[in-house]
Amino acid sequence: MEPTASESMSRNKFYYYDHEACTFVEVKKNNRRQQVRIAGIAGGLVAVALVLTLVMDQLIRTPQEIALMNENAALQQQLEDVQTRITDVAGQVTELRTSDENLYRSLLQMEPIGDDVRRVGVGGSDDYQKFNRFSEESSELLNETATRMGELERQIALQSSSFRDIERIVDERETALSDMPAILPAEGIVVSGYGMRFHPVLKVRRMHYGIDVAVWTGTEVVATGDGVVRAAGRGSTLGNYVKIEHTNAGYTSVYGHLSKIPKEIRRGVHVKRGDVIALSGNTGLSSAPHLHYEIHDASGRALNPLSFLAPSMTPSEYQKLIEETRRSTVSLD
Repeated sequence: MEPTASESMSRNKFYYYDHEACTFVEVKKNNRRQQVRIAGIAGGLVAVALVLTLVMDQLIRTPQEIALMNENAALQQQLEDVQTRITDVAGQVTELRTSDENLYRSLLQMEPIGDDVRRVGVGGSDDYQKFNRFSEESSELLNETATRMGELERQIALQSSSFRDIERIVDERETALSDMPAILPAEGIVVSGYGMRFHPVLKVRRMHYGIDVAVWTGTEVVATGDGVVRAAGRGSTLGNYVKIEHTNAGYTSVYGHLSKIPKEIRRGVHVKRGDVIALSGNTGLSSAPHLHYEIHDASGRALNPLSFLAPSMTPSEYQKLIEETRRSTVSLD
């Protein structure tokens, strides 16, 4: 049975009435426009979906991811804090270096540390390639921190070694200064100095290798520096005498014309500056009670004892002493 006209018009077709033609005209669909429209809608939906995915990815994270993010942020901040502290410590090390070179080594007359020594271990191959697996920002920060830390450790080690050297030199100088014969051996007046003098007993002009200190018999005689007693006995010229070696200073002091030497003052005994080593007298070739005092260097050459007394006197006192001894022409021994 054939379909009627009305059935044909209503089956998946659309019509409009054309008044001019006085008839129904079928509406023709524009398939291309519909496809473009559908494609646009689909593209918009995809874009919305991507935006939503990115937003949700930022907003919705697992507790483990959040914890790792917070931990990374904290580590990043910690590294930046370490950088700041390294800068502060490096500044302090620079100040120590300046004091080392301009103060301590200068006062002690020590050679400064050369720049070539300070640069030892700086530079070279990249020892921090293990950091390259991290992000560029983290890798750069880790490399810089490790490099600066390594350089700072080397500078601190070098400065510590330098201060140990300075401490050793100070100890050696302190010991040498303690050994230095630097005081007058008895409380009295220096009446004869070092140089050519007329000998009152032998009646000849000859070299006087020390100084004469006028004191009463029995006056205490003290060691003028730390040292070791090398001789304590009697000689033909100096009478009773004591000889002390000041090893670290490189000198020997001699005390003559003594009236008494205590039993404990004997060869090998260590004495300190200011220790009583004898009593003054008038033994040997001496014309009056006094103390004869000499200083010799390591080779045995006699030196002017007055040169060693300057640290224990004011400049005016020392100058006065020099002038008085220059006027004397006769010795007491």
